[in-house]
Amino acid sequence: MALDISGATFGVDANGIQSFINELNTQCIADTISMMNSGLSELKSAVDSAWVGTSAETYKNNLEADKKTITDALNESFEILKGELNDIASKIGEVDEGLIQGR
Repeated sequence: MALDISGATFGVDANGIQSFINELNTQCIADTISMMNSGLSELKSAVDSAWVGTSAETYKNNLEADKKTITDALNESFEILKGELNDIASKIGEVDEGLIQGR
């Protein structure tokens, strides 16, 4: 996705930046979590069909705990990245605002 300057304020297309951040979240974070959920679901089904007992349940519980850890880390990383991208956009706006001095 390319950022453009249509509808820009101070040379920064805030809507474009937000669209980019949203698309990045969807394509990187949400899709990764979705694929992980799908893969773990298939793995749990395989465990259920071939393994019984307390160890099997513990294994599946550990998978869920690991999934939560990874999901939380992905979401936290994205929030950091989003903050950085917003800071960069803000700084670009500040620079652009000072490029031309009024007379």
